[in-house]
Amino acid sequence: MHRGFIWSVFWLIVALPGIAMGQNLVPNGSFETYRNCPQHDNQLIEATPWYNPNKATPDFYHHCFDFGQLILPPHSGQGVAHLYFDQGWEEYLGVRLTKPLNADECYYYEMYVATDTPAKYITETIGAYFSRQPLTGTTTDMLDARPQILDMTSKASIPHLQWLKISGFVNAKGGEEYLTIGSFYKTPPFLGYYYLFIDDVLLTPINLELGADTTLCSRRNTLLLDATTPGASDYKWNDGSIKPTLQVTKPGKYSVTVITSCKTLRDSIKVDYALDFDLGADTTLCNGQEVTLTVPSIPTASYRWQDGSPQNTYTVKQSGAYSISVTQASCVATDTIKVRYIPPPKLDLGPDQELCGAQTFTIKPIVTEGKFSWLDQYATTERLVSTSGVFWGSVRNECATVTDSIEIDYGACDCILYAPNSFTPNGDGANDVFLTYGCGDIIITSLTIFNRWGEVIFKTTNPPFQWDGYYRGKLCEIGVYAWSIQYQLHHGKKVKFDQKEGPLSLIR
Repeated sequence: MHRGFIWSVFWLIVALPGIAMGQNLVPNGSFETYRNCPQHDNQLIEATPWYNPNKATPDFYHHCFDFGQLILPPHSGQGVAHLYFDQGWEEYLGVRLTKPLNADECYYYEMYVATDTPAKYITETIGAYFSRQPLTGTTTDMLDARPQILDMTSKASIPHLQWLKISGFVNAKGGEEYLTIGSFYKTPPFLGYYYLFIDDVLLTPINLELGADTTLCSRRNTLLLDATTPGASDYKWNDGSIKPTLQVTKPGKYSVTVITSCKTLRDSIKVDYALDFDLGADTTLCNGQEVTLTVPSIPTASYRWQDGSPQNTYTVKQSGAYSISVTQASCVATDTIKVRYIPPPKLDLGPDQELCGAQTFTIKPIVTEGKFSWLDQYATTERLVSTSGVFWGSVRNECATVTDSIEIDYGACDCILYAPNSFTPNGDGANDVFLTYGCGDIIITSLTIFNRWGEVIFKTTNPPFQWDGYYRGKLCEIGVYAWSIQYQLHHGKKVKFDQKEGPLSLIR
């Protein structure tokens, strides 16, 4: 702090929790530990092992003695650092890392900053510099260095007295052992001074370690694989999961790929189970059926079913809950399955039918103990049929599915094509159209009407196959006309193409 100060000495060492985010190479990164409780400004020296790199006076505040300078809660814990920036006055924080950085290794860095004057905060200047030797200055002027981490936040997004994360990656050249935090490129203009709180400084190597291959007792034991990596942008497990963690519930080999902006990491782990078995999902059987439950036979294991049976198999013949406990050394595995018995479904579509001509038949399925459906997806249960064919239905419940069929045959008599020899298109609602139709196995494909000179005056290939007596919008004259019908005759799998002609009288 750029002002006078008074020293008061209290010899007390306090150890408080710090950042629990991997291996933090920054000692006392959350400013929790102190040599003496700071009771004045300008006491960074109490936040051991932090030091002042130049002749300015950085601050260290802690809730062990609150004298009004902590105008916002620390980002975590009880302590914060505090810097002041003005023309010709630049305050910094310095600390020696717990160990030097390794050459060509990638490290993740982050810290949290907050200010009560966002309008004066200068972006693209606050950052962190890593060096082999301490960065120092003999005045209060700006230190000359090019920081590896620099705040690039837009000025418009700087909040008032809210913690803002500054983070990035450091590609070490090797041997960097000192960290300096402060302003490196721009000095506040006249009357542009501002203060900056700093907390939770972290530097951690970017690595991935799922742990050694492991063996669990049984499937009741799970293992949480944690691939959380600081600064990671993407996670992808071998099963397609994209979260940082994966809950293992069955044996197998698990692998993950983690992408950061400085490198891609991969690791895998094999998980086995000492007692790996599963009785299966709860099931439903038909009355009279049996099922044998089986678990792996292990010479050194002991078995105990719900009724005390000691073997590794058990035959189920009635409804109930069936459980087994398998013990091997200190490992105990259990599983339970519920078995339910119900009657099998029944279906009767009735006897096959022989029909004739224009007869129709309604199939009425008799169903018990299940849900009915037609195999050709016909919508309703009862079904009106008018053509030959074999119609299949099924009934299903939890124990089984049964099917039945009924054959409809129009071969019991000769199929007939019906066509009247006269009609009266006078609009009285009776016999107003010439209408043709056939028995169930006949499919009409076209109807053609001729006048007495053999000219075509009407033709249609779409049902209904009928003529209203009009030609070119006018009602035809009374007289004799001729019709011709082309049709298909279906019988079983055979199809016969044929046509038929006849006279037609138009009368009124």
